[in-house]
Amino acid sequence: MEPQLEPPYLIVKPGLTEDDFYRLAGEDSDWEFLDGRIVMHSPASSRHEDLFRFLLTMLSVYLDERKGALVRGSRYPMRLDPNWSPEPDLLIVRDIRRHAVTAQRLEGPADMVIEIVSESDPGLDYREKLPRYREAGIEEIWIVDPFKNEVRVDRKGPAGYATQTLASGRLPSSVVTGFWIEVSWLWQPELPSTMHCLREILGE
Repeated sequence: MEPQLEPPYLIVKPGLTEDDFYRLAGEDSDWEFLDGRIVMHSPASSRHEDLFRFLLTMLSVYLDERKGALVRGSRYPMRLDPNWSPEPDLLIVRDIRRHAVTAQRLEGPADMVIEIVSESDPGLDYREKLPRYREAGIEEIWIVDPFKNEVRVDRKGPAGYATQTLASGRLPSSVVTGFWIEVSWLWQPELPSTMHCLREILGE
């Protein structure tokens, strides 16, 4: 009998090609292609899923109303080069770049990505993904860390990247015009109503 893995876990399989990744990985798999390795995460925790649902709903409904960009959730690869096809928890692409959104993957970097730190390897987003996202020139990067109760934000400007870390307070997006969140919403034991938050954001 094969041993059963208890989450959280992270499985790394090196030595595979980009073609291997796109052949083997399906839309329901928990795999990413990071630096020429297939990385498989354990199932997301309930807290991770709650944060993902909250942010995806907020951005989806906001963009349905205000337009200007589209949002994609996890399981949608962002192909940066033949060795990197990460799958951010959320990625945002402005309308002017919709041609890069294909049925299988995003060709090139998103305009904005959001990563929610996972139990399987809490340092992965900081250690591997963040440097590669900055190298790709992604304009806005959020790392939501429910273990530290803080959001790290990296924004690209004319002089390079500026970083800020927030535990509370209003966090506006530089990519999604007019969108913001109150960071402390994310740390409440029960996340607030998305409709209530959206009415506040939309000024209704």
